Amino acid sequence: MQRHPRMTILADLASLQKFILLKRGRYPVPKFKLVTFEQSRVVQLAAGERSYHIFYQLCVGAPPTLREKLNLKMASEYNYLIQSDSLVINGVDDAKKFQKLVEALDIVQMCKEEQEQAFAMIAVVLWLGNISFQSIDNEHYVEASADEALTSAARLMGCTPHELNQVLSTHRVQAGKDSFAKKLTLQQAIDSRDALAKFIYASLFDWLVEQINKSLGVHKKYIGRSISILDIYGFESFKKNSFEQFCINYANERLQQHFNRYLFKLGQEEYGLDGIDWTKVDFEDNQECLDLFEKKPLGIFSLLDEESNFPNSTDFTLANKLKQHLHSSSYFKGDRGRAFSVRHFAGEVLYDTNGFLEKNRDSLNSDLVQHLSSCNSELPRLFAKKRINQSLKPTISSDTPKQSVGTNFKGQLFKLMHQLENTKPHFIRCIKPNCKQLPDMYEEELVLQQLRYCGILEVVKISRAGYPTRMTHLEFAERYGFLLLETNAYQDPLSISVAVLKQFNVLPDMYRVGYTKLYLRTGQIGALEDRRKQVLQGVIQVQKYFRGHRARRLFHEFNKGAKTIQSY
Repeated sequence: MQRHPRMTILADLASLQKFILLKRGRYPVPKFKLVTFEQSRVVQLAAGERSYHIFYQLCVGAPPTLREKLNLKMASEYNYLIQSDSLVINGVDDAKKFQKLVEALDIVQMCKEEQEQAFAMIAVVLWLGNISFQSIDNEHYVEASADEALTSAARLMGCTPHELNQVLSTHRVQAGKDSFAKKLTLQQAIDSRDALAKFIYASLFDWLVEQINKSLGVHKKYIGRSISILDIYGFESFKKNSFEQFCINYANERLQQHFNRYLFKLGQEEYGLDGIDWTKVDFEDNQECLDLFEKKPLGIFSLLDEESNFPNSTDFTLANKLKQHLHSSSYFKGDRGRAFSVRHFAGEVLYDTNGFLEKNRDSLNSDLVQHLSSCNSELPRLFAKKRINQSLKPTISSDTPKQSVGTNFKGQLFKLMHQLENTKPHFIRCIKPNCKQLPDMYEEELVLQQLRYCGILEVVKISRAGYPTRMTHLEFAERYGFLLLETNAYQDPLSISVAVLKQFNVLPDMYRVGYTKLYLRTGQIGALEDRRKQVLQGVIQVQKYFRGHRARRLFHEFNKGAKTIQSY
């Protein structure tokens, strides 16, 4: 299964420009809020996958003056981007996309200076990826190579190459009141460099959202009214599935339960609560799979966090711990070596725990944050200040371990689900017609598989067997009660509703009368609406002729009076 390249706020021009048009049209503008779960794709790409579009757009679309300031190269010269052979997208002009991006930022009144600061941070991320390390002694400790990448990244951040080298190749350890610099191994230095790149990118993302919200922050009286759009790619399964796919599929599992709850559980429960005789349509509840992820203390996330806090743990020890504690679950299956399988709602996925522990740990140490706070450039200082303020927030106890990436991910997802639970949702299910991303190609088995996994077949079954049109007795009586030939005999809304249905010969199996609502099958309300329209049109015609007659009569009387006065 292939995936479309990811988009950032910088590249998501469609969403951005819609909000801009709202402002231009003087309509109330909702708060623009985006959440990104996938920082790791900044530094690590799968085969056939592009990184965030802005990297490529900046490399080919930046004007000469900006290219010179940022010392930009082509995308093929940056290590973070050449991990995959997908540097371009057929039919997409990255240079033109960059120009549209600049136009959009101009429209939201982001000044050129702020734009250049944002682009400088993108360039910093690219140059950080090109920083290499060399051994300095026989103990495998390293330092950053003093080359163009180190110099360019340091200049754009507002520090010296020596300062950047120090923070990437050493880590200060506190020993009582004293501290000393501990040298890092090659892998530790690479992890430190990548952690800094991911943090800068994620912080830039949040900063851009804040700037756009400030620009669009008009019509404060509309605060509290909003339309939220959740756009998620969906279930992922590749030949090799790592921590990223693990988190994405967990999010989809949680969203699928929301879909099930709203369309299956709540819809069918309403029939029972309102006294409607209803045979429930069975569907697969994925709560047990969610428990596999979330249960404490023996869920995957809890076990992952526990293993991440052990200094000598490895991906193999993690895999063994999962197999030891979760083997009894029908949704979990331990595999050979580092692998394990989860039976998701959309199918079974084999995960490789290689890199799980390192990706789950928040490898951004305090030295990197302190370094950013001492830089001359404004944005790095701002990013560091925000991180420091967050770390100063009170925790449950002083012994509480630092939150892992997985825990943060789960926390963000729970906040998202809380928002969804407090809204009236509408669902749009996108079906992939083929796996080759080609036009005019329809793979029946693939489409049917997606319909089954998404629960669409059960939705259709409930819709055909159920009563999708639902109105309270009062609403129905107020809308159609005037159609009754005799209205004096019926006083309460329920009696009026039933009388209307009988008058228009709606068959008994086409509707159900509940305690509070009237339930009708598909198509039944259309006949009533047609009759209502005819009656209203007839009423309007009568009123038209009557009012015309009255106006003409008054005109003739006034005309006669005027002539009488004029004759004297």
